[in-house]
Amino acid sequence: MKKDEEANYKYFDADKCRLCGECLSRCPVLALPLERAKEEKKKLNEGRPSAFLLRKCTGCFNCDDYCPNNANPCEQIVYHWYREYKEFGLKPRSKFFLTHQPLNFRTYVIDRMPADEKALVAAWNDVSPCEEILYPGCNVTAAAYLTQTSLLKDYTIRGGLDFCCGETFFRMGYHDQVEKIARRHERVFGDMGLKRMLIMCTAGASMFTTILPQRFGARFDFEVTPLLRWLWEGLESGRIEIKHPLAGTVTIQDSCYSRFFGKDYLELPRKIMSRIGLEVKEMKTSCANMRCCGIGGGFSIQSAFLAWDLLGSAAAQLRAARKTGADMLATYCAGCSLMLTAGKFVYPSPQPVYHVLELVQLAMGEKPLHRIRSRAFTMLAGCLRHQLPSYLSTGRFRPELYFPET
Repeated sequence: MKKDEEANYKYFDADKCRLCGECLSRCPVLALPLERAKEEKKKLNEGRPSAFLLRKCTGCFNCDDYCPNNANPCEQIVYHWYREYKEFGLKPRSKFFLTHQPLNFRTYVIDRMPADEKALVAAWNDVSPCEEILYPGCNVTAAAYLTQTSLLKDYTIRGGLDFCCGETFFRMGYHDQVEKIARRHERVFGDMGLKRMLIMCTAGASMFTTILPQRFGARFDFEVTPLLRWLWEGLESGRIEIKHPLAGTVTIQDSCYSRFFGKDYLELPRKIMSRIGLEVKEMKTSCANMRCCGIGGGFSIQSAFLAWDLLGSAAAQLRAARKTGADMLATYCAGCSLMLTAGKFVYPSPQPVYHVLELVQLAMGEKPLHRIRSRAFTMLAGCLRHQLPSYLSTGRFRPELYFPET
């Protein structure tokens, strides 16, 4: 490993690995028998990982938590993705799922939004001075209607696609790109004079509070409050008044990044659901054993966002949710809402998918716009139009970051 790469991949500690196989055996995606898990880990340590392992991993970081020796095995897997990416580049079909490409699934969706939402997203790309903002995150740009609630009416919203935190590149192992994003955010938010950020995206909250500062040396002079914590504090204090408690049961899709904030954070959506009247029924693949909503099924360089990998991964989680018998499925990530709703086109689960914010709105007596199904359909249509033609291409490319002049 070269010295410049070593700085960002130091989090895997080979000396701590005891080849116990726990990381790959307990993984809710791989779920390998223990002996095979040990064999796969041994090959990974020797630099000859199997195609199965590199293809199926979703980069969710579960295995880092499962490792009894704190060796951080997920970092080892994404390094192999990074190494192949640096040597050969990416398959062309990846372009449609990379936020910083001029044409991607989010820009495709935004271009086809109703005029009211399209105007919202355009206004969010604003870098003028502001001390306190609501940062929606790039996932919310495809579901901008979520911000149209009285709960958020007093906030200035900043953060369109030009403000993407870089978490996709981080989970794919492309740390050279994340480094560039970190430097831009230092400059943009510093020039803005930002002091406080309410953030709708758990992935973004983790990037701004932990990953970008600790791994990439980003210096941010602002406080970050995740939406879940803000909602719970509002319910506890009475700032958010529940006028029409909901009835029924709900199961929860956890964000892959919630583990970075610990057990207390994972409890927040469950406490919110309980407070608004819903009984939580847990999936086997939730909380500390969470499984990605589906988008991680395409993160490996071998998958390169193959649509069937994404939809198959989402369908697996939809099946797990359905087994709970819950009336509905709740997410606290707009990206999870989009991916799981897209998965319903191949696995038509009867459970409606709601964002936690929408359920709080309903309990307040406020009717959410709830346009997620049309967004999922539009995303799939974009895949057919722009991604499918590149499936047979043998070429490769290296992504560039496209930022407007600011």
